[in-house]
Amino acid sequence: MSNDCWLPSLELYVDYNSDWNKYEDAVYTIFKGDIIDNPPSFEGKNIKIRWHPIEYNKPEAFFHVTCQDYIKNGERVPDFRRCERIRWIRAFIENYKCDSTLCDDCEGIKVWREKVKSNERVHLLLEEELYLVVLEPRREYCLLITAFYLEYDHALKKKLEHYKKYIEQQL
Repeated sequence: MSNDCWLPSLELYVDYNSDWNKYEDAVYTIFKGDIIDNPPSFEGKNIKIRWHPIEYNKPEAFFHVTCQDYIKNGERVPDFRRCERIRWIRAFIENYKCDSTLCDDCEGIKVWREKVKSNERVHLLLEEELYLVVLEPRREYCLLITAFYLEYDHALKKKLEHYKKYIEQQL
């Protein structure tokens, strides 16, 4: 991305001498400051998070945006690509209407809505960076569902198909 872009720099593990405890504490401090203590808003509604279950004095939402359940057994493993992009969650929410003319390398954030069970979820995808933030608007607030890096080409392709279908339905 160009230097004029709103996208924050990555929070790298190596900057903490590859000390997981220091790194996790730093990533949590950023998450807490950006999302909990001073929540951004989306479409006029403050962002809130899922708190329970609380593990290691941290809310469930923190682990959802920094870890992955690789084998789908409830055991979450740290995902460094998610951790590195911890500052991006707030940035995506605040800049989802960004003017793509400011960045030479960017087409802007693709935004679409999908029905999940009885709720609607908003997806914010920056295709060039393979990163997605998912929010769920509620009556009084928006719930942060997840945020993650799309590691695989097929995952990006699937998200782009959902976006295209949504845009076609809007016409």
